[in-house]
Amino acid sequence: MAERIRSVLVVEDEFFIAHQLQDALEAGGFLVLGPAATVTEAIDLINSERPDAAVLDFKLGRENVVPVALHLRTLKVPYVLATAYDKAGLESAFLFVDALNLGKPTDLQRLVETIRSL
Repeated sequence: MAERIRSVLVVEDEFFIAHQLQDALEAGGFLVLGPAATVTEAIDLINSERPDAAVLDFKLGRENVVPVALHLRTLKVPYVLATAYDKAGLESAFLFVDALNLGKPTDLQRLVETIRSL
């Protein structure tokens, strides 16, 4: 039987959106790590408390989330995207070719259901 997801890392640099995601996930019964607004913050959180899953925005200010996704993949932590970038905009990052993108604005009920299904 698969481990149940308990903790979810949220990586989002827009304060309001980050807290919407956090509130929805907490209401769904998850412990939220973060939200992290930068790659460095996200990697520090992952290293201090390995999450069971993650929700990632692609663009964090001037940086993108690729180093975070790579670190999560190395640890075999599943992740989904919640970004306004479409498939064509994400193609340059091989890590996201098959990643589920919930888009922006994010359907919060779908987010919780998706994390539960990972």
